[in-house]
Amino acid sequence: MAKGVLIGLTNLHYAKLLTDVVGGQTTYDTPVRIAGAISATFSPNASNDTLFADDGPYETASTLGAMTLELNVADIAPDIRASLLGASYVNGILAQTAADVPPYVAVGMSVQKSNGAKRLIWYLKGKFAAPDDNNQTKADSINWNTPSITGNFLKRDSDGKWRVAVDTDDANASQAVINGWFTTPNVDSLAPETTNTLTVTITGTGNVNVNGILYTDAREIGAGEVVTIEFSATPSVFTIGGTDRTSEIVDGTFAFAMPAADTAVAVTFA
Repeated sequence: MAKGVLIGLTNLHYAKLLTDVVGGQTTYDTPVRIAGAISATFSPNASNDTLFADDGPYETASTLGAMTLELNVADIAPDIRASLLGASYVNGILAQTAADVPPYVAVGMSVQKSNGAKRLIWYLKGKFAAPDDNNQTKADSINWNTPSITGNFLKRDSDGKWRVAVDTDDANASQAVINGWFTTPNVDSLAPETTNTLTVTITGTGNVNVNGILYTDAREIGAGEVVTIEFSATPSVFTIGGTDRTSEIVDGTFAFAMPAADTAVAVTFA
C-alpha cells in the first residue's frame, strides 16, 4: 500500500437501521446519499488509565466513551432531515414535534487519500439530534451558513462492531467489497466466499464420490464447508494433507471441514 495522507471527503451516506438483536443479524434500509459533504468529525472519547502498584506502573486499560459524529454539510434537504430526526415530511412541508423519535442509522463516507486511493468508512449505529439554525442577514461579504448535525453512536448489539473501513489501495481488500461499499453497511456480506482447491489422487482400482458426485477433477470448495468422501471400496491408504486417516473411515464414508487452504487427498485401493 503506497504512502497516502487523508485529504478529502465525499460520498456521505446514511442507512436506517431496521433490526439489531444480540446473536442475530443487523439489517439496514437502502443507503441514501447526503450531498455537499464538508466535514465529518468522529470522536470515540476513549479513555486510558494506569494502575500503580509495587511503586510503579502495574497495569493499563482503555475503554470507549460516548462516541459522537458531527457532520457539516452544505445543506440538509428537508426529506433527509425528516428521515434522520424522525420528523414528518408531507407535501413539501417539514414538521417537527416534541414527540419525534430519531431512528438509529449508519453513516458512510469516502475519504480521499493523497496517493489517489480512498478510505471507505461506515459508522454502524447512531442517532442524530436536531441541529442549530444559524441564520444571518446578507452583508457586504458572503457568509456561508452551513448546518452541522451531531449524533451519538454505539456498538451494534448483534456483534459489537461500531465501525468498519477499507482502503482501496490495500492489496488484501476485496474488489467486490470496494465496489459495493455504499450498497449496504453490512460490507462483510459483499465479500466473495473464500474457496480452496480440493485435489484427490486415486491409485489402484476404485473411485470416490465427493459430496455425492463422482470425483474426476479438482474442486473449488468453500473454507469450512463439510466435505463428504464416499469410497467404492475400503482403501488401503487414505491421507488428507499427508496425514493418514484410514482408520477413521466409517461405513465407507469420511467427512471433514474444508481447511482454509488448498488440500490434497490421496486414496490407494489395493
